[in-house]
Amino acid sequence: MRSSPVLSIRRGVLAMLFAALAGALVWQSALADNVIYVVQTGDDLYRIGLKYGISWTAIMSANGLASTTIYVGEQLVIPVDASTVATPAAPTVAPTATAPVVAPTDTSTPADTSTPTDAATAAPTTAPTDTPVPTPVAPTPVAVSPVPATTYVVRTGDTLFHIASQFGVSVADIAAANSLANTSMIYAGQTLTLPGTSGVDPGSTKEILVSISQQHLYAYENGALVYSFVASTGEPASPTWAGTFSVLDKIPDAYGGNWNIWMPNWLGIYWAGNLEDGIHALPILPNGQRLWAGYLGTPVSYGCVILSVADAQTLYDWADIGTPVIIQP
Repeated sequence: MRSSPVLSIRRGVLAMLFAALAGALVWQSALADNVIYVVQTGDDLYRIGLKYGISWTAIMSANGLASTTIYVGEQLVIPVDASTVATPAAPTVAPTATAPVVAPTDTSTPADTSTPTDAATAAPTTAPTDTPVPTPVAPTPVAVSPVPATTYVVRTGDTLFHIASQFGVSVADIAAANSLANTSMIYAGQTLTLPGTSGVDPGSTKEILVSISQQHLYAYENGALVYSFVASTGEPASPTWAGTFSVLDKIPDAYGGNWNIWMPNWLGIYWAGNLEDGIHALPILPNGQRLWAGYLGTPVSYGCVILSVADAQTLYDWADIGTPVIIQP
């Protein structure tokens, strides 16, 4: 026997009510089993994950978030057992107020304009007086062998920037060698002349040394230490590679599309698959906040080497394309 339209409507309404009730029960279960965190001013998913020892992607998945954008006052499900988790304490932060070590012949003023005396008196409440100063490890001078001029056939998806990064030359040099008026106008199948490089004289060179164990960056010129900066390298899930590299490119404001962040004073140093890792300032989130602010000296990045805003600007102005970068464990 066929049911009446009225009975069908009533059954549909009941089904919707049961579905809503089931959804509410699932949410209540999540509330009971997991921690509920209320977003505070200055929070981001990565920082919240650090507090609870989980990844930011796990928080996104638990809350069905399509982007990393969160709002003050928003309630987030933290996928950890609420019965075993105490209120998280703020992580121990390494001191970030470090004045650049300037060579005696360099009379320029550091980018943050503070003197060593200013920094010492401004930071007694955050940095213990007995904090050991990392001992710089002098890098072995690196000679970059000359590279002869060659040609390259453009492939689908190539950009002039990507090609220049692969071969350690500048976009401007490729454009000049091929008389390109518009650096974005290249096409698949086009043959480009890639200019050669003359190499670097190891007796008169700049070098950058990154110590992962010390979370520190040192800059040398002609064998003398000229800058010493607190740094942050990659977190364990996305570590910074150890090895000998060089500055491939310099970009005042690079964009990280995978994370929707801006990375000021970018110095690219190596390619990890189709992504380039580099040295740059604390990245800027879409809301204008600085990601990882207050965490310098701790491995927190996605693989890049992170510096303070002032230190990154100083290094960016000092380093040249081709400057060797030695990363030690």
